Amino acid sequence: MKNCVRLLYMGALAIAVAGCSGGNGGGNDGGQTPCGDHTCAASQNCINDTVCVPRATQAAKACEEDHDNKYKELGPAELDCHNAEPCSADGDCPADASGTGLSCHDGFCGIPAPTAAGLPETVTFSGCVDAFGLGDTTHQMKVALYRANQDPTGSSNWDMATTKDETNCEYWGAFEFANVPTNTPLILKTYDDQGDFVVTYKYNLILWADLAVDSGGGNWVFDTRATSVADPRTGQDIPLQPWRGFAISQTTYSVILMSVGITLPPDNGAIAGTIRDCGYHELANVRCGSFAEPEVMTYFTNAEDPRPDHSRDSTNLNGIFAAISIPQGTHKLSCLAEDASGNQVPLGEYSVKVFPHAITILSFDWYPGAL
Repeated sequence: MKNCVRLLYMGALAIAVAGCSGGNGGGNDGGQTPCGDHTCAASQNCINDTVCVPRATQAAKACEEDHDNKYKELGPAELDCHNAEPCSADGDCPADASGTGLSCHDGFCGIPAPTAAGLPETVTFSGCVDAFGLGDTTHQMKVALYRANQDPTGSSNWDMATTKDETNCEYWGAFEFANVPTNTPLILKTYDDQGDFVVTYKYNLILWADLAVDSGGGNWVFDTRATSVADPRTGQDIPLQPWRGFAISQTTYSVILMSVGITLPPDNGAIAGTIRDCGYHELANVRCGSFAEPEVMTYFTNAEDPRPDHSRDSTNLNGIFAAISIPQGTHKLSCLAEDASGNQVPLGEYSVKVFPHAITILSFDWYPGAL
């Protein structure tokens, strides 16, 4: 699915994100309102006293990719795994399709670590590295894996050159890491020694133990080349593309920056990703913000090769966003969706690092609770 991973054709559309105000989903009725050490505009909500996000103006829609590599609307978004008001305890959170209560973590409800008997503590993690950019293949680069509390610019015990897999991987690059912990926040890094690809750091990557498959003899695998896997949280089969590696060529990235009209300062980078609902469907009509503010916040056309959509101030049917030109360092990013009842629903708040002339991949799936 090519456009599941096309996160970054960024053009001139910019949504300036201001500062913010208090509470997980609190709004602003008048002018600017304090939000931590800055302020939110009247049209914004402050998420977690940190990030100002423009309020969504249309109900979120669930979407899926069709055979023409475009997305189509399915219907109202599934937002039941998110809480409109801040939670203070697990009892404030809804249950998933399996009847398991979600966990409260920093005011947000999310997936608790699966702990059922017989689930693996480690797995073989394998799959494809998908590419953004026409004509690029990924079997000539490297992949490294880190725990989220490690420095992903340093060395890793999981570090390998990709292998060539033309049968299962659309862009040919494949990887496999042994003894990777489940239920643990990870960072998946892609890079190459020749500098042909931009370094990417993929956050919000957790190999949930109850999505792993026993391939026989107690050999548990989390293989993102699989078409789908049974998910007890949704009660249905879900795709594993969100857990794949991601790469973008230097040439493509240079064209992107030119199209946006940005000369990237030496210490700046970008954050980009895809927004999905509780059923792992791409989400339309979601708005995002970050602190610190990007020079450009943009959304995209619904095409096989998405481009910046100058008419949009929220995600299109493919759910893609990009925050371009953010200073290096740790930053927070949040997004807002409107549910069918008109409530503004925060989709979580993530703290990630931005690296000079690199891309931090942050896709919003289910918020990880109690981790």
